[in-house]
Amino acid sequence: MEITLDDIKRRLPDFDDFKSTDEYFLTLAKYIDKLWDSIKVFPELKEEQRKAVVVSLVAYYQDILADAGMWRAFITMCRKLYGKPVPFYEEPEDYIDCELNQIDLNFIIWYTLESSLGFNGLVSPFDSDIDRFARQTYKLFDYLYEDAPTPENFQSLLELELDDKEQAREIFNVSAWLFWNSYFIRPVSKYIYEPEIDEEEELSIEETLTNELRLRTTFEQPTGPLALYVNEWLHLIIDNKLPKETKRDITKKHKFYKSLVKATKGEPIAFCKDYEELDKFLSDKMEWGTPDEGGHLPQLKDSANFILFATPDKGLLIARDIAQFVKHPNNPYYNQESAANEAHNMVMKAEVCPVDLVKYLFEKGYVPDAAFPTGHNGQALLHDNWDFLARLYLGKYYREH
Repeated sequence: MEITLDDIKRRLPDFDDFKSTDEYFLTLAKYIDKLWDSIKVFPELKEEQRKAVVVSLVAYYQDILADAGMWRAFITMCRKLYGKPVPFYEEPEDYIDCELNQIDLNFIIWYTLESSLGFNGLVSPFDSDIDRFARQTYKLFDYLYEDAPTPENFQSLLELELDDKEQAREIFNVSAWLFWNSYFIRPVSKYIYEPEIDEEEELSIEETLTNELRLRTTFEQPTGPLALYVNEWLHLIIDNKLPKETKRDITKKHKFYKSLVKATKGEPIAFCKDYEELDKFLSDKMEWGTPDEGGHLPQLKDSANFILFATPDKGLLIARDIAQFVKHPNNPYYNQESAANEAHNMVMKAEVCPVDLVKYLFEKGYVPDAAFPTGHNGQALLHDNWDFLARLYLGKYYREH
């Protein structure tokens, strides 16, 4: 497999400028590629997928050596959200924030593989090949750590001052690179925002800054493994400033919330087998009255297994084709086999389940049979990491709640 200098440099903000450290990290990438061959991991992967892993590992190493802040921003946010630096893996006693750690490499390998394979849960974070390759790569990185040169490619990122209006152009440039081309914070799949482009196509900063749609996407859509907006990532990277928490106003209860809780005698959730039952529930229990011909919501006529869910501030939502996944005392339509095989889709596929309902079901423990689709102990993996996985797989839909 051929790895070029362009492969390495396009993951760095100062892409066009040749730096004296570039050749060192290109040589390191080629050595990691040979290491892959020697320990024979993931033989079934295509060259581009394998290259993506190697390049991401080298980019992580450069990030750590330069203290460029991307990985630091990620673990800072993970500690805030989950009480540990990296999803999935238990924190070792010798873990040191912002320095080289093996579980970081495990995560980078999994994340890059899952991304390049299409984000369908095709690789378990605990795959033995991931662990073998991470251990060997860690040994190499650790051996070189004291003598490795500090990468010179992050100056434009490290010199940013977000409140300096005179740096507006530089902030735009770094934001565009961070969103579209960085090793870690770019969208998990470009198809989310630009379905017509080739997944392998690299988007230059110039293209981003001169394309109105792409520029709006850069600043208005979340990106990366935690579904943060680019300004939130930048404040974490530059100022170590956590995103503001959104507080929901529940002092005034929505009329549909009050209607549903009254209909269910205290529950914010109800279940209907088919459209006929849903229409009757809306008419009689929710007191919507007699509908026009076709029912209250004729667009749902061909669906089934409905869940009605309401929150005090937002009111009512109706999700279809998922009641069979939910083990709730008031749900007679629960199907354990369906839940075990398909319930993960609520977290891992956009528009299957509204995120407010996802949070409610997992926080209350109403989807006990949902499991990550690959590897052993998939139930524990999904339930221990459901919020991270929802951020990762649902992306913009997670932030729209």
